[in-house]
Amino acid sequence: MKHLCLFAWMFFALLPIGCPGVAYEIPDEPVKKGIPDPRIYNILKIVQQKAAAGVVVKVAVVDNGFRLSHKTIRDFIYTNTGETPANFQDDDGNGYTDDMHGWDMSDNDNDVSVRPGKENRFYHGTYIAGIIASIFQRCYGDSAFRHLQIIPVKVLSDHAENSYFKDGYKGIRYATDLGADIICCAWSGGDPSDEEKRILNTAISKGIMIIGAAGNFYTEKADAPSSFPGVFCVASLDTLLKKSKYSNYGMRIDIAAPGDSVYGPHPQADNAYIHENGTSPASAIITGCATVLKALVPKATTEDILNAIRNTAVPVDSLNLTYCGKLGAGLPNMEKAIEFMKVPDFRFSTFSALRPKGNIYFNRKKSPHSWSIHPSGAYKGIHIVADCKEPKKMVQLFTGDSLWYAGPLSGISRMVFIPGSRFRIDLQPATGLPKDLVFSYYMETIDSTSLYCRGIHDMVREQDSIRDGSGDENYANNCSCKWQISVPAGKRIRMEFLTMDTQPNVDFVWIFDGTSPLPENILAKFSGTSIPPVITSFTNNVLVWFLSDGHTVGKGWSMKYSSSDL
Repeated sequence: MKHLCLFAWMFFALLPIGCPGVAYEIPDEPVKKGIPDPRIYNILKIVQQKAAAGVVVKVAVVDNGFRLSHKTIRDFIYTNTGETPANFQDDDGNGYTDDMHGWDMSDNDNDVSVRPGKENRFYHGTYIAGIIASIFQRCYGDSAFRHLQIIPVKVLSDHAENSYFKDGYKGIRYATDLGADIICCAWSGGDPSDEEKRILNTAISKGIMIIGAAGNFYTEKADAPSSFPGVFCVASLDTLLKKSKYSNYGMRIDIAAPGDSVYGPHPQADNAYIHENGTSPASAIITGCATVLKALVPKATTEDILNAIRNTAVPVDSLNLTYCGKLGAGLPNMEKAIEFMKVPDFRFSTFSALRPKGNIYFNRKKSPHSWSIHPSGAYKGIHIVADCKEPKKMVQLFTGDSLWYAGPLSGISRMVFIPGSRFRIDLQPATGLPKDLVFSYYMETIDSTSLYCRGIHDMVREQDSIRDGSGDENYANNCSCKWQISVPAGKRIRMEFLTMDTQPNVDFVWIFDGTSPLPENILAKFSGTSIPPVITSFTNNVLVWFLSDGHTVGKGWSMKYSSSDL
């Protein structure tokens, strides 16, 4: 297998999520501060802050190689003070000799640098680390280097024949043992073994925040390690805040961030940079945001940081109606996330009726008693839970205009499901209100693989039309839909396509003579954008089968059929 860039069909397991840096630029006047791409980063609204005194946040970047001297990251590289440089001894007793600045897990040495001549293949670690450092510096300015240490963890051998991060989980274990606060995994793919799951569980149980890229496989799922419970899962948005074409999506996504044409350092030179695409830079941006918050409130837990980012995020579902509820809470608003962390009462004003997942914070004196939840799009329903078990405090839950539940808060102290797309929560003042209360909720989305068509449809009229069902939208990934056409015995079936727009040579409309999708029954299969020729069956039965994969989608297709004499 080859490591293909984003503009090809897909990535493979455990690959860095980005396209190889085949071109780079060295600015005439290298940027000294921040990220020189206001199109992307200004929307994050990061404002100058002062980090907590004496705090140092350690962020491990588990990736494929690092140019430690690059101007964007050199002041932020971790130094292991427990080791004496170049004495060939394991002074701190952690099992790694002279690991002054991280470790190469794949080559089992302390050299995490990029081998000369391989910069275009091993560019990814420098790029990801640089995005994190740049966001942090954008917030903390000239004092940033005193509060952030990036631990470079190399998990791809200099001699590797492919780009699989087969040692990625070993890198997570090393970062865990070294006491990282946050671990950035800007890669995905494959199914973790039991041992790898234990590595993730150990890190999470120690309070380490792991941030992972959802993946660039176009599919409604998150790939490991971002799919693992407790990992903060990131999808990608383009410059118009629409889901990046390649980005994975789904209910597992926690947050979305810019991932198209993201500017970052390249290891070709100390002042070389590239523009990249993928859920990798998106996850690096979120890692930078989380690091900013951790430095602001050092005692903040993973859940605290997640809540600050999620409950202040700007919903993007109205711009992504095909993916409603599948891009997490939305786009981070760091100005408000910082306020959320610094001012405890600020959380009582952060609720958004359009946010498809999050928390509702209630205080008897500081917040309303009623909330409406109505995110853009259609949903199966909402899962909601209250952290109050008081049997005398009453609440009403409405779905649409219908009362779904009226009773004590203790009745929803475990997660309950309410069908529908619009909801209202009413606390009942007459029964006495709790002093404080938190509702947690998330919307259950509709499986897009069956959003427009599903199962088999029996077509018994002598003439009718068939459409893929997506209307003005693109058809769904991974759909499998069938239409069984039957006309009177002694007749044939004439089929004429009216429109055709599917991924060429991948998403096919199959036409079988009879009722079974057997190879010997194939009359034709069509894809692409050219209108197919008219097809006539040999019998009075035809099975039409539309199959799409998990990648590119199109506007779909339509056809009309009629019976004809033999």
